[in-house]
Amino acid sequence: MDDTAARPKSLKFKEPVIDVAFSPTTNLVASSLITGHVFVHKYDVGSNQRQVRGKPHKKSCRSLCFSGDGSLLYTASKDRSWQAMDVETGAETTRIDAAHEKPLNLIKYVNEQIVATGDEAGCVKLWDVRQKKQAFSYSEHVDYVSDMVFHAPKRHLLATSGDGCLSVYDVRKAKPFQVSANQDDELLSVAVIRGGSKVVVGETDGVMGIFSYGQFGDVTDRFPGHPQSIDSICKLTEDLCVTGSSDGLLRIVQFFPHKLIGVAGDHQALPVEKVVLSHDQQWLASCSHDHTVHFWDIGYIYADEDEDDEASEAAEQKDTNESKEDDELDAQAVAIRISRDVDSDDDEDESEVDIDGCSDAGELRTSEETHPEETHPEETQTDVAQPDKPSLDA
Repeated sequence: MDDTAARPKSLKFKEPVIDVAFSPTTNLVASSLITGHVFVHKYDVGSNQRQVRGKPHKKSCRSLCFSGDGSLLYTASKDRSWQAMDVETGAETTRIDAAHEKPLNLIKYVNEQIVATGDEAGCVKLWDVRQKKQAFSYSEHVDYVSDMVFHAPKRHLLATSGDGCLSVYDVRKAKPFQVSANQDDELLSVAVIRGGSKVVVGETDGVMGIFSYGQFGDVTDRFPGHPQSIDSICKLTEDLCVTGSSDGLLRIVQFFPHKLIGVAGDHQALPVEKVVLSHDQQWLASCSHDHTVHFWDIGYIYADEDEDDEASEAAEQKDTNESKEDDELDAQAVAIRISRDVDSDDDEDESEVDIDGCSDAGELRTSEETHPEETHPEETQTDVAQPDKPSLDA
């Protein structure tokens, strides 16, 4: 963590910030407050500019997220309502009052047609945003819904709860796909990693539980090490995540092998409510109990990844070139051996056919009987000049 590095200035508010979200397409960041206010700022290293200020909810705005194209901002509140706002104008485009029987904790964008909400009692609902009505409702949990993530390849919505269970829903079906066994601890956060093969959850005792995807009955691995609860998990790469903990630290952790890489930010012992990654993978934003949204430089992680990829590609290219050179040398050696064999065959043919003009052994014997005083073929053969053998230098 480099505190001297240039980064956007922190956003300071008069009231506590509960949630923060980056736009997936532009340099916009949204913040929700305990008063029900929502702010959208355009951020930059030089300065920040407020784009939208509104109070869409009567009570605290507990959760917000952008749509896939960044044009809409969804918010959910303790007043049991959720709504969609046009990011450019700040105008409300959709509003659902009394969406749940209990206060809402979360809202999650699934796709252009569906958003998901979760409440304090553990109820998860899917909403058809085009028809502005509920699609499915699930009541698998008996305690608050703490976090949700959508895994698009499987069309699965994964949710963690304070009851210690992970639930998985196929967004096309009315019944849950699977619910895990109770982990004997509150599950606070969730992320899908390792190309969709693993699911990691954060627990109140500082342990990260790891499920193998499709085997959601129980965890297959555990990664201890955090001294306090893991309230937020932000995925960086398929092997790296940033965790926000109650001790105020943003830790970069690696999986398989499991180890702590470093610290990305520090909220000075104040609990981290949320940590998110910008669309260009340059910044992290996090909020705590200090009424402030902080920005942290994380671009060096991806720079290191690129350097590793380039080094790997260079090593592969070197191996390929060396393999080609070895093949060329092998081909030259084979050519030389063939040339030697051909020359050797020529030598044998010259001895059998050209000596004394005889074409075969029969003529050779006839010649010996007719001219007994002439030199024997063995003696004549020793005087025949042998052709030069090819040189390796040639």
